[in-house]
Amino acid sequence: MFSYRALFRQAWEISWRHKYLWFFGLFASLAAGSGSWEYQIMTQNMNQGLIDGAYVHLSKILTLGVVVKNFFLGLTGLFSYDIWTICSVFAVLIVSGVIFAFFVWLAVASQAALIGDTKKLLEDRKKEPALSIRSGLTDGNRHFWRVLGLDFLIRVAVGGVLFLGSLPLLFLAMKDSSVLAVIFSVLFVIFIPVALSLSLLVKYAIAYAVLEGKSVASSLEHGSRLFAKNWLISVEAAIILFLINFLASGVLVIAFSLFLLPLVILGLILQIAWIMWLMVIIGIVIIVFFGALMTAFQTAAWTNLFLRLKREGGLAKLERLFRR
Repeated sequence: MFSYRALFRQAWEISWRHKYLWFFGLFASLAAGSGSWEYQIMTQNMNQGLIDGAYVHLSKILTLGVVVKNFFLGLTGLFSYDIWTICSVFAVLIVSGVIFAFFVWLAVASQAALIGDTKKLLEDRKKEPALSIRSGLTDGNRHFWRVLGLDFLIRVAVGGVLFLGSLPLLFLAMKDSSVLAVIFSVLFVIFIPVALSLSLLVKYAIAYAVLEGKSVASSLEHGSRLFAKNWLISVEAAIILFLINFLASGVLVIAFSLFLLPLVILGLILQIAWIMWLMVIIGIVIIVFFGALMTAFQTAAWTNLFLRLKREGGLAKLERLFRR
């Protein structure tokens, strides 16, 4: 019988027992926000509201255009300087580009490694395979371009959908109109579920690319079919994982407030700098490990769900309730 509890328990046991997965989780979170665009969309719109959240989406896209424009203007103006200044700037750009490319590779390879190793650990629970960071990255590197392509496409697709939904705000800023306000509300109510659906669909597409070696186009096709067939289960799983992440973050904040924050305040009152900095460093380390663990857990959960749906299928909780 299909059970979210069993799926998520298995994912938690894998991510907790095999702590080397946290390394992948740390860098995989850079690839797609922990591979969790839906959590970012949910959190942003819950915290900031419909209009404020739309303004944030719109401002990010518009700011990106301004940054790119200023970059090329600055690059053009660079040639008015002497040759040594030009060479120095280009050297910095090349080094920065290499570092950026390395982190992109590490993030995407880690994302693929998490999915691949999760499948191996799920299928060989009695006799656990000998896995490591090195072997995981080696396997993940084989799927680099496909996963990178899917990550890029989902960023463009979700960004485009949210931009279209926020576009009436530009006209509202120029002309106050109740008709535009209604259009904005309708469009945003439509486009937010579309963006969430795309972010869930691509999880299955990436799983097809990594676990079955399918091309980008084929992965999207198979991922779309699997999502269309199991969209309600996918939405329920996303909501449950969002609540788990939200509650775990809340517990972490409470723990910080009870244990670390009083010591920071004590350091401020007594003017003991080393206590403050020690608590800040401890807090940062805990947050980093917490984020890595949660990313590993969420990826393991989605991989487990993908394997279960593909192998056996399942019924969503709401379907089971209505059937009773």
